[in-house]
Amino acid sequence: MKLLFISFLYFLSSNASKDTALNAPFLLLANHVDIRLIPSGEPNNTVIVASDLKGALACDFFFEEQHIYWIDCLNGRIQYVDMTTPQRKKMDVLVSGMVKPEGLACDWIGRKLYWTDRGTKRIEVSELDGSHRKVLLWNNLDLPRAIAVDPHNRYMYWTDWGEEPKIERSGMDGSQREVLINQNIYWPNGITLDYEEGKVYWIEAGHHFIHRINLDGSQ
Repeated sequence: MKLLFISFLYFLSSNASKDTALNAPFLLLANHVDIRLIPSGEPNNTVIVASDLKGALACDFFFEEQHIYWIDCLNGRIQYVDMTTPQRKKMDVLVSGMVKPEGLACDWIGRKLYWTDRGTKRIEVSELDGSHRKVLLWNNLDLPRAIAVDPHNRYMYWTDWGEEPKIERSGMDGSQREVLINQNIYWPNGITLDYEEGKVYWIEAGHHFIHRINLDGSQ
């Protein structure tokens, strides 16, 4: 089974790239072998951001710096590309030494990266440049998968598709941890947040549905 990871972004600065098409809404797609920007409603005008990759998985972006980040699950690392760099050839490694990283989220307010590693059963955080790496959660994690952050309310949300699958959240410092959903859930995969409507959405791969709840876990 091949899994694709998609984020939504909007480039506003015409200086971000020589591609004028970037001044429009895009889907950001991690396609294992490359990272793609797909214009909304214009799939034939796809822009390849980074190519010749292996194991490009979860992806996210930081608007202020025009950086796109992704997980390299085969080599256990986080890489990024600077969209302001000519021809976008620079792909630096920010974090390495992971075992089986799968989820990635960028805190654009606190300027941090959050990720899950099902190999170590941990959720970790670092600065955007990979420095000050810290383990936030390591107890009672089985197979942590996707992760999303709510920097305004200082919460992070993640899926765990282990033997006791569930949706959890905690403060972005790892405090105030709580289970939001652990019933009628089989294989929770990707997760995202609707900040304006106050909703959590996730893909239930086992039942082939997209579900949602309120940010506090209520229905």
